[in-house]
Order: sequence, then structure tokens, then C-alpha cells
Amino acid sequence: MAEKILVTNATIAAPARALIAARGAEVFFLPISTPLDEFRRVVAREEVDAIISRTLRIDAATMDASPRLKVISKHGTGVDNIDIEAATARGIAVLFALAGNARSVAEHTLALILALAKRLVPLDVEIRRGTWPREGYQGIEIAGRQLGLVGYGNIGRLVAPLAQAFGMRVAVYDPYVPADGVPQGIERCAALRDLLEAADFVSLHCPLTAETTGLIGEAELATMKRGAFLINAARGAVVDEAALIAALRAGAIAGAALDSFTAEPAVSDSPLWSLPNTIYTPHIAAITGAASERVALQSVENAFAVLDGRPPDPRCLVNPAALGRRHQR
Repeated sequence: MAEKILVTNATIAAPARALIAARGAEVFFLPISTPLDEFRRVVAREEVDAIISRTLRIDAATMDASPRLKVISKHGTGVDNIDIEAATARGIAVLFALAGNARSVAEHTLALILALAKRLVPLDVEIRRGTWPREGYQGIEIAGRQLGLVGYGNIGRLVAPLAQAFGMRVAVYDPYVPADGVPQGIERCAALRDLLEAADFVSLHCPLTAETTGLIGEAELATMKRGAFLINAARGAVVDEAALIAALRAGAIAGAALDSFTAEPAVSDSPLWSLPNTIYTPHIAAITGAASERVALQSVENAFAVLDGRPPDPRCLVNPAALGRRHQR
């Protein structure tokens, strides 16, 4: 019987699709708007062997829908949409694509920093309205300004040199990175508060975990400079959105740029949309042609390693304990 691969997206990059075809596996696609009950029905009907995961929530009941399910391979890095504990208990390996889209997210972060500093979005809006908002305009030179990176993993390590190329000073806060893990020329902050107090731009690049949920809340926003900007290209729930809205309305910080939100798709009536000192993109920082191909290929290769019984790349494996349990299903 041919292996069955379910992709929780309407498509996947052509090289990955060709890899699946060359193996002789069947592939099925579900759009990211698919309701959970329909998702489970497809998993059960097709008895899938592997799921290439985008953003649909994968819970225990969905895993139980296919007794043949052996691997969930994330098309990306964040696995907060997957119940890792349930997968481990069922011997289902969970993997992610290592750094395949890090460059795209890093470049998007710099684009948001520059757009905030130069007020590009409001200027564009005003010109389209027929005004000429030159009088009273004053942008910000980012050279000499301090960028604070919360999280110094694959993405943060790429953002830092890009910012330094513009003349920015860089500081990082990441309790999981040792002192010798930060290169010379970058300040390592021992406490989040130290970073927030000094930074002109704060950019979030940490995974969403129990520890980081609500990491930037009312107290943290109050610690930031009044002229500082917040950029979130990580996960929406890292920021307390209600606290951010209040801080922006009060002028406690100068502005924010968000690529991710607590609820996605973002709700149409959110108070965020009425705030003028903000920029929003729909969780697409990681999506470029080159990144999509790299991530798609790695996610499929990760899945095939598990299906073949080969040791997967340990850097990509989220739950090693699952490998010892998979024959119990």
C-alpha cells in the first residue's frame, strides 16, 4: 500500500512535491481554513502515515484518527500547534525544518524596523489621500540606535549582523544561550528588563512556550522607552495584545510592527487596526520562494527519514522519546 502524506496547506513547493512523487507516495492537501472536525475526518478516511504541518491544530484526537500515523513534520519551526505530549505518548515523532526560513524572517524584521523608523506606511497612506505630508515629518536614523533581540536562535543570529550593517548597536536576551555563545560586539543582557530599558527597537525571536506566553506584558511595555518600537515576527501570544493596545494608545511606546497575532486569521474588529503607529503583516515573514522550497524539502525529508526507520536529524527532532515508543502503536 502506498504511503499517504497529508499536507495541511493548499499546496507545497514543487521540489517537495516531486520528491513525494518519486517515492510513489500519495499526497493530499487541506487548506489552512479547514475546520478541525473535517481535518480529523480526512486523517481517518485516508489513514495517513505522515502529516506535513502548517498552522492547523493537531491534537490527540486527530492523531488517533489514523492508526498508521508515524510522523508529524512541521513546515517551519514553531511546533506550538502540535500537542507534543500526546504525540510522544503515541510514538509519533515530531520534527521541524531547521532554519530553512530564518533568512526570510530576519530580512522581514529589518524591513519592519526601517518602515517604522521612516514612517513609510502612514506617509504612503497620506499621499494616496491626496495630501503632501512633508511639513512636520521627521524620520529616525537607525544608525547608533540599539536593537534588543529577545531570543538569539537561528533567526536572531541573522538579524544581528543585518542590523549592525546599518550601524545599529545590538543587545540580546536569551537565558538559554551561554555567555560565550554571543560574539564580540553584541551585548548579552542577563535580565529581560535590562534589555527593555535600553533598547530603541525590541524584536522578538523566541519560540512560543509556557514560559514565553505573555512574556511582553504590561510591566515589560512600561519598562520600555517611550520612543521605542516593538517588533514581533515570532508568535502572537508572546505579547499580551490587550496590554500592547493600551500602551500604544497611551503613547507609552512609539509604535509596533506585528507579523503574528494571538488569533489567526486576525479578527476584523480588533482595536489594533485603529492605531496609527503600527504596521501589520499576515504572518508571512517566513514566506519567500527560496525559503518555501528549503522548508518544504526539509519537512518532507524529515518525514521520510522516520517512515524509513532511519534516525532523523537530532537537531530537528522535538520528542526523541517518541522513537522508542513508535512500535507500540
